[in-house]
Amino acid sequence: MKINRDRRIKWFLPFFLFFSIIIDSALPAIFPVAFLGNDQTIVSHMALYILTLFAFYFRDESILINALIFGFLTDSYNTTILGIYASIYFIVTYLILKTKKYFPKNTILHMMIFIVAITITEFIVFVFYREVGYTIITLTEFLATQLWPTLIFNIVLSFLMYFPSKALLSWLGYENYIII
Repeated sequence: MKINRDRRIKWFLPFFLFFSIIIDSALPAIFPVAFLGNDQTIVSHMALYILTLFAFYFRDESILINALIFGFLTDSYNTTILGIYASIYFIVTYLILKTKKYFPKNTILHMMIFIVAITITEFIVFVFYREVGYTIITLTEFLATQLWPTLIFNIVLSFLMYFPSKALLSWLGYENYIII
């Protein structure tokens, strides 16, 4: 069972990450504009959700390599600057892999880690774009027009992903997917 589980993780993690990057690009475009206020934007982070899911529940060295590779793919597909999401995905995944032993494995904690990962990711991207001169918005404008709508959208997305995630983890061999 161990070899079978490891093979499944190594082969299906890239598949799910690739699929999630495509969905990440399409979801904000089909999201009803009526739910957004003036100048508000949302950024879907399904790839980050998949990375946090695999990093939090499994111990596999290929997760870091996949985070870097699919971070570059996200950069090439969604942004004009290569390397920002690659480095952020790698760092966030690394931090989760190193600190997860201090936390119990449950859904609430996984979602909290996902929210922190989104906040860190969005804030680093904002600071980077601001320093490079790609954007001129202030921190308050960023919080009101991008961070809060993005967090709300991705929290709802993570709740919708609960049952598929539970089924995926069970199929990959992880049994203790708990709701508190």
